[in-house]
Amino acid sequence: MQGRQERGIRRDAFSLLYMKKGFLFTMMILLSAAVMFPVSAYYSSSGWELIISSQETDKVYKSQEAEPGDELVLSWIHSVEKSPWAELYKVTEEGSLLLDETVFQSFGAGVPHQKGDMSVENGEVVIRNINEEHEALRWIHSQNVEFTLYLNGKEVFDAEELPHHEKMEMKIEKR
Repeated sequence: MQGRQERGIRRDAFSLLYMKKGFLFTMMILLSAAVMFPVSAYYSSSGWELIISSQETDKVYKSQEAEPGDELVLSWIHSVEKSPWAELYKVTEEGSLLLDETVFQSFGAGVPHQKGDMSVENGEVVIRNINEEHEALRWIHSQNVEFTLYLNGKEVFDAEELPHHEKMEMKIEKR
């Protein structure tokens, strides 16, 4: 009987040891996951954010994750020409906005024409390869000009979502 008890004690000791090892192994896995998840989440997102705010109060009206290489298209109806205008910007690795292309119907005073490659396509003037870098874009917002912003083809907001006649700023910031 004593041999059985000793074997039972040994078995219980081994069971306890395996349970402890299992517990330690489980804890190591959980701790690794707790450390690795935030690290992988940090490295999987760019850490950049598109911010649209008031120039005067700094109130943020829109914010959204952005990454280098993302494309922003601003479109509106020109207040003088009363025709559509669109500008294509790309987010740079440094977080600036690179004006790459602009498309409009009427060509007049103040239209940038000394940068990039100009062509006429389907009745519109298209200027590509402008390569003009901006830290931020600033404008006085109007809800009357069908102002719209697209990020990678998806609408971010339309004119009605920003206050009328407010000085606005759009920039890319590190989170």
